[in-house]
Amino acid sequence: MAQGRKVRVSMNFADAGADGTIDEWVSFTLRDAYTDPLGGLDFECRPARSRIARYRKLLRKGSLVTIFVDGVNQGGFIIQEVRTRISVEDGVVLNISCRSPLIAAYQGSADPDFTFRSRTDTPVTDFISRVLTPYGITDVIGDSRLNVNAITGKPLPGSGATAIDVTALKHQEAQVQDGETAYALCARILTRLGACLRFVADNQVVVVSRPDYEQEPAYTIVQSSDLSAPGDRIIGDIEITETNDGQFSECRVRGQRNDTPGATTVGRPDATVQAVDVVSSLAAYSSEAQAYKPLIIRDKSCRDPKRALSVAKMALGGRAKDAFVLTCEVDGLVSQTGRIWQVDTVVTVRVDAIEFNSPMWVAERVLMQDVNGGQRCRLTLIPLGALVLGDVPG
Repeated sequence: MAQGRKVRVSMNFADAGADGTIDEWVSFTLRDAYTDPLGGLDFECRPARSRIARYRKLLRKGSLVTIFVDGVNQGGFIIQEVRTRISVEDGVVLNISCRSPLIAAYQGSADPDFTFRSRTDTPVTDFISRVLTPYGITDVIGDSRLNVNAITGKPLPGSGATAIDVTALKHQEAQVQDGETAYALCARILTRLGACLRFVADNQVVVVSRPDYEQEPAYTIVQSSDLSAPGDRIIGDIEITETNDGQFSECRVRGQRNDTPGATTVGRPDATVQAVDVVSSLAAYSSEAQAYKPLIIRDKSCRDPKRALSVAKMALGGRAKDAFVLTCEVDGLVSQTGRIWQVDTVVTVRVDAIEFNSPMWVAERVLMQDVNGGQRCRLTLIPLGALVLGDVPG
């Protein structure tokens, strides 16, 4: 049985210069989920007495730490919390919790007086830059595949979905809602355009993204008695959850009448879509006993049928990511294909016990290392086409 290759993991603190790299800890966990903009890096250090002062100087809340796996940049993270425990048995123990640099914009309030209005559609990137620049986010890109290639350390095979032309994503107005954060304001505008905002390895860049289901499989994972079956072996248990909770057979969206001067649409926008037409068959609501289970939404932002249709798709597709979920662990941080495990990639899954053999989409990865378990990765997989963000205009 092939085992994962053990690789070097290090962390760098740019402000500390040559003395800013550490690679000694008891354990670490690096979590990246497609629908979570913050991710997470948590690790524990037990420095020798001679290094305690250095570690306490580096590991301060608010510091930026960049993590490298096998020399490949996995992104920068801001230290949010430092817990120091002084133990007779273990000495000084430091537990560090970090989140992506979006954390300040995620928690910081948007200026309630901020208003954006234009007579013509304006690129949404202009708006996002105005909101996020005070938080150190200076650039917005639309090529999520380029970012995934950088993190995996080896380009993905074949071609995939076309990069989003972020300059083509436009809107006319935005108004801060009560208690809204800076990130929530940007996410709300992008959601209307069928996309989401993710952080990239470069600490000053965000990417406008949509799930890429068109790419070829970058990995294969296997649980089989056939030891000659190609792919990375699944270690431990596999858990598959199939649920109708929170799922619906259809969604109907009722919008707002367009009563602006010169408007030609006077009726209320109304759109209905069936789950089986929007998401993967594995993720769609299914019940022979109760086939009808509608979700009806009133959305004031919908002022035309196309927008209402997009909201209906997003309402079903956002929930469908939880309808069929497979979780498992593989040995090592790097697959047999030479790629570091990463989200928004496709993996072929073979589980002989239930005769399951299908490509699936990586919704979450958790890279882990500790003294007892070595290096491993926990994967959360969903069917291709399960997560739907709506329609991109044009």
